[in-house]
Amino acid sequence: MNLDLVEKYHKIARQEKYEVVKALMTCKLKEGESVCNHMQRMQRYVECLEKLNVNFDEEFPIDMVLNSFPRCYDQFVLIDHLNNIETTLAQFHNLLQTTESGMKKSHTPTAMSTLILPIGQKREEKEKCF
Repeated sequence: MNLDLVEKYHKIARQEKYEVVKALMTCKLKEGESVCNHMQRMQRYVECLEKLNVNFDEEFPIDMVLNSFPRCYDQFVLIDHLNNIETTLAQFHNLLQTTESGMKKSHTPTAMSTLILPIGQKREEKEKCF
């Protein structure tokens, strides 16, 4: 009888893992949606996977978040990859909130583009390359 219960629990847990992974992979930040709300939703998925004993490193949830962004966050994604700083999901959430508020103040999705100019290169030269 115990084996039947273990097998039944395993099937239920497997299905739940599948549903959570599917939701996490298809979760996308919608235009006009708050980064805070989006991050909270993604954190709930990650926490659910942890409760289901799914093991992954600290970078995996951050990679999933980066993958969920629309194109207007491409500069943020690029800077994150260039900086290669180890952060927790909570620290990453704080960084995103700061970025979002900066993007809203500037009213342009490329507000962070000045952060990645190579040293010694002027803005005019950078714009000509595109």
